[in-house]
Amino acid sequence: MAGFVRELERRVGPALRLEQRVAGGVGSVVWDAALVLAKFLETGACPLARRHVLELGAGTGAVGIMAATLGANVTVTDLEELQELLRVNIENNKHLVTGSLRAKVLKWFV
Repeated sequence: MAGFVRELERRVGPALRLEQRVAGGVGSVVWDAALVLAKFLETGACPLARRHVLELGAGTGAVGIMAATLGANVTVTDLEELQELLRVNIENNKHLVTGSLRAKVLKWFV
């Protein structure tokens, strides 16, 4: 599936490398709101080291991956069709994670 990488600069260390996809809907894009929240987390206003974080509807995983680089134990979730993209982004950034990071399928109940 065609895609491209968007880099998310960090205050310290290498940038996060987040793959996006042309096809795949809204969950396949790194949204500006995710970038803003990720940068806010990086300020330390809400310390994340050793905290448990659950991101619902993570899409590309930008916010959850940033939280994991800040020491949080993170579970990122999204629908089955976005799991492969989440796994790619986790793999591409695992060397930056100081907490823990895993992806799970989000199941919607109607």
